[in-house]
Amino acid sequence: MRRKIALLVSSIVVIVSLVFIGCAPQAPAGPTPEKPARPTPEKPIELVFSTMFPLSYKYIVNPSFDWCHKVEKRTNGRVKFTIYHSKQLYGGKEEFAAVGRGDIDVGIPHDIYHTGEVPELGITSLPFLFKSVDEANRILDAGLADMIIPIVEKANNCVVLGWTVFDPYQFYAKKPILSPKDVKGMVLGVSGTTHCKAIEAMGGSPTMMSSSELYLALQTGTIDGCTRPLLTGIGRKLYEVVNHLTIANFSPWGDILIINRDTWNSLPADIQEIMRQAADEWKEEARQLSKEFVETAIEEFKARGVTVHILTPEELAPFREAMAPTYDWWKGKVPGAQKYLDFVEAHR
Repeated sequence: MRRKIALLVSSIVVIVSLVFIGCAPQAPAGPTPEKPARPTPEKPIELVFSTMFPLSYKYIVNPSFDWCHKVEKRTNGRVKFTIYHSKQLYGGKEEFAAVGRGDIDVGIPHDIYHTGEVPELGITSLPFLFKSVDEANRILDAGLADMIIPIVEKANNCVVLGWTVFDPYQFYAKKPILSPKDVKGMVLGVSGTTHCKAIEAMGGSPTMMSSSELYLALQTGTIDGCTRPLLTGIGRKLYEVVNHLTIANFSPWGDILIINRDTWNSLPADIQEIMRQAADEWKEEARQLSKEFVETAIEEFKARGVTVHILTPEELAPFREAMAPTYDWWKGKVPGAQKYLDFVEAHR
């Protein structure tokens, strides 16, 4: 009996102790340690580069792809390009406006294709204005480009990062073209308005065509010939559908490296500077590669069975004389045109 009473008393003591312990104030909790913030990598600026040119146009396509890769590398991946080529997005004459609208961010439109929108761009395609490609590039770099670039930028909501010319236009035809008289009555595929006027001045019938249309047009006899650089002749295999190539160095062809204005304004200043520096390298790389190409291209045409005619200065003189109406037309289209021509003469 006494044992039961002792056990009962012990149980009551334990229960009362637990009650008091439960009611006692709790020690304040210590501060919860903060989890270290996990670094979030900066999301890259994603841009679209697009060109009409096929991969066979190596001396302009490769430097342009290199420009994209240099920007990606030098920004440590802060900029990422998606690259399109061979008219995967836009054709030759659509690319300029596509950049202006912001449908694509960066492009390399062909300058002569857009002399309709910006007649001043036609300065590089005026027939026989420049004695050589090197002279044309030197004069562009000396300030001629700076005179015209603001007009391009205003017309198309873009920023021009570079402008260069190379590999002059030549005559491709089913028959020899050795004088302006040979052009009379011929239907020739041309690139831009300036060349249209030049062919008309010699009595020919120009028709505007993109390079991708030339092969079939020549093959079917829709046109009798065309004006294009050597790169087009090789890249588009025109040697399969023409018999004669006349080296007249009609006018250089060129490209402008442009970026949409709104895209440009959204970029940090350091990225803009990286793009401009890479654009200077783009110009030099394209110029060097084009020189190397031209050195071997004429021999390739000969090897393909095309008869090559290299005009002498005496043979070129009548062509130059025939271009007077083209220059008059251009002066009428371009406000203050004479100042550009005077600049060229002053910097030869």
